[in-house]
Amino acid sequence: IVLLSISSGFVSLGYMDTKPFELGRLGSNPNDWINSTVDIAVNILAHRLKTLKFYKDEEKKVNDLITRELLGRSIWKYSEAYGKFKGRPFWSVKAYNLFFKQKSSSVGVLGKYLRHEHTFPQRLLIEKMWSLKDPTKENIRELYDKFAVAAVVTKDENDELNSKGVGLRVLTIDENNIWLRYNNSKIRIYMTENPLNNKFYKNHYHLMKKAKVFK
Repeated sequence: IVLLSISSGFVSLGYMDTKPFELGRLGSNPNDWINSTVDIAVNILAHRLKTLKFYKDEEKKVNDLITRELLGRSIWKYSEAYGKFKGRPFWSVKAYNLFFKQKSSSVGVLGKYLRHEHTFPQRLLIEKMWSLKDPTKENIRELYDKFAVAAVVTKDENDELNSKGVGLRVLTIDENNIWLRYNNSKIRIYMTENPLNNKFYKNHYHLMKKAKVFK
């Protein structure tokens, strides 16, 4: 892939290796992961709404705890549709460069240095899901497309985001543009542009440009 600009932080007219963006789950279709996670989330939410009235206060706390955990796994699997690391549509510049320093692209090796970082905190997304009076595949898919997004960042970048000084572990800067998480008064994390331009990336590119997360 020939780069015609330096917008992603790479040398103009140089070649960008697409390996980090290439599908991380060979033999499976990302759309199958997306559709399944949405369907499962709808069923979990429908069951919660149907049974809440039968629980006593203490039982409800336990039910909410379990439901939150299950919905959290659904969000994870949606954001991993193209892969946990390799295949992710969104990479920080530092994470992208670090990828090529490793001898293996296995999840185990990459997991020592990289993080699958949810750009919009799961807790906030689950609250939005719980507020739905009639969860459907359509409105869950809409929420997931907008908010169930993760970027690959370095361990150090992730630690800084979660630090007391930055304080974004369970908070967002602006839910109308979740990419301001990486460009605000407390932190700046530059992102790479994705030459493969898959569906997830297409959905968010204009917001990333608006948030000025590219160099």
